[in-house]
Amino acid sequence: MSTTQNDETWIELFIIELRLRRVPGRAIGDAVASVRELVEDSGQSAEEAFGPARAYAASLDMPVGGAREQALRTVLLPVVGLFAFIVFSLAASALFAGEPILLSLPQLLVLCVPLLLTLLFAFPFYPRAVMRQRWLPVLLVLAAGASGAVGALLAPSSAADAWLVMPALPILLVAAGVLVALSVAGSLATVRSADADEIADPRSGGVRPSTQRNRLAFLLLVDWLFPLLALLMLSVTWALHALAR
Repeated sequence: MSTTQNDETWIELFIIELRLRRVPGRAIGDAVASVRELVEDSGQSAEEAFGPARAYAASLDMPVGGAREQALRTVLLPVVGLFAFIVFSLAASALFAGEPILLSLPQLLVLCVPLLLTLLFAFPFYPRAVMRQRWLPVLLVLAAGASGAVGALLAPSSAADAWLVMPALPILLVAAGVLVALSVAGSLATVRSADADEIADPRSGGVRPSTQRNRLAFLLLVDWLFPLLALLMLSVTWALHALAR
């Protein structure tokens, strides 16, 4: 008997729970293969055979990856990258306007909201809530976007009203360098951990090379997302200022 749609949903939740517990991909593949085999042989649903996916994942004695490396990849690099991207955006707008970067204290506090939302991923309860509640990622994206819009409204109109005044070009170059350095570090970490993170079904002889290449390409694209967005934003800002002349 093949697994039903409900079984596939159960397996998807099971994989998420194991991922949240830092279980390597190959070990997850073995566990999922065992679940599928029992479901096919017994004729039971996954829920009937194993109970709730979260409880079953918690009951297993599985190997786990390093918490420090995971924190580096999932928390530190995204937080620093997001901060560098925000700084880059402010510097680019100021540079093309021929002005220094002007920041008010309320504006700076509002712009720190996306950083706070990302930093919360360091606490175990937060990523689990984001993964389990499918509406929560949408809310986080909306909150980050709203903070940028509100921050723009709180921008000071002159240097006399600003809490912080900085030259645009040096800040732009430093932020760009940080974005590239973080992407290089993220890419190296992705390449090193690609095999361990891949979920392979041992019954089918492992991961197909094409699937592995596609997944690696996607992860590398994610690693370079901030520099690509920064380049796009720089091009759009330049075009808008050029048209305004």
